[in-house]
Amino acid sequence: MLEEEKQQINETRNDVDDNTQDYITAIKELKQNSVDRSEYDKLKAENKKLIQAVVNGQSVEGESKEEYRDVNVIRDELFNHEHNNLEYITLALELRNTLIAKGETDPFLPVGSQISPTADDAEKAEKVAQVYQECIDYADGDSALFTQELMRRTNTSAFDKLQSMKSNTKKK
Repeated sequence: MLEEEKQQINETRNDVDDNTQDYITAIKELKQNSVDRSEYDKLKAENKKLIQAVVNGQSVEGESKEEYRDVNVIRDELFNHEHNNLEYITLALELRNTLIAKGETDPFLPVGSQISPTADDAEKAEKVAQVYQECIDYADGDSALFTQELMRRTNTSAFDKLQSMKSNTKKK
């Protein structure tokens, strides 16, 4: 009788081990064939927008990913050729945007062995890039106009300096 009980226990263990193994295999298969819930929800939302656009007769534009030129090509063009101010700044901004898009360090930020950029540095670098871009847009291909606008935006006049000095002496 004891022998029969041992045999039944062993058979039960084998059944449990087989069932456990089946469950593990089934779970592995499910994981391999499943999609992350957030990705699924994102795709479902995109599909809903597409269907609504088709139903309403609207045109649907696919996501356009910006394509960037090779960084080394931009660097070569920027540093090894003659450029007017407009071309030079346009290339510098292109290099900056490409580096940032590729996850590299912003070249407008201060870097060094004992320097690490702060949030204020990042804000100022972004402001510089923004002013450059606004000047490029304003110039509309005219280098002289670009330089004039850049100088207007970055040089403070003698009047501004005088006003600044007056306000500083009044505070004292």
